[in-house]
Amino acid sequence: MTRLWHATTAVLGLVALVGQTILTADEGRSLVNLFSYFTIESNILVVVTCTLLAIRPDRGGRAFGMLRLASLTGITVTGIVYATVLAGNVDMTGVEWWLDKIFHYVVPILTVVGFLALRPRTSLDWSALGGLAFPVLWLTYTLVRAQVAEPTFLLTPTQTAPVPYGFLDAAESSAGAVAVVCVVLTAVFVALGSAAIAYSRRASD
Repeated sequence: MTRLWHATTAVLGLVALVGQTILTADEGRSLVNLFSYFTIESNILVVVTCTLLAIRPDRGGRAFGMLRLASLTGITVTGIVYATVLAGNVDMTGVEWWLDKIFHYVVPILTVVGFLALRPRTSLDWSALGGLAFPVLWLTYTLVRAQVAEPTFLLTPTQTAPVPYGFLDAAESSAGAVAVVCVVLTAVFVALGSAAIAYSRRASD
């Protein structure tokens, strides 16, 4: 059951990633922008993590602990932010609608349930918090790229920005507001990561 669960999660994530890449290329949109979305990068981490777990469910170690925490917190925030803030900003139909649901609902739910309910569960120690370098590096990359490369992301059918998510657009709000968002997001990641580690340690006692 554990192997099948993680394998299914990995396959669904991979299918969505490949499908979205093909659609983006066919429509002549930027692949660099596509892989700059936190959603996409989080799903990539989940695919890698779940593939490794499907091969060996009792996988552990410091490096894997950081990888699992990065993927778990990343995909959890992806699902929460999308469901509460971003859903409905862009109209989607056909295959892209289904891929969107896999990215933002199916994979996050499967990942969280897989961590909470399935055994053997990765035993996380506090060094796994090193995996939270992932969102910090992503924020840094995103904000620097917005200033240096000035990419164009579609936020809504009528609005574009040099960042993939409107709450990071300093031109639309302010640099101070974006700084507050970054601090809040960092705090959320630390809280989620700490909770995951505490749960893992308690559940393995």
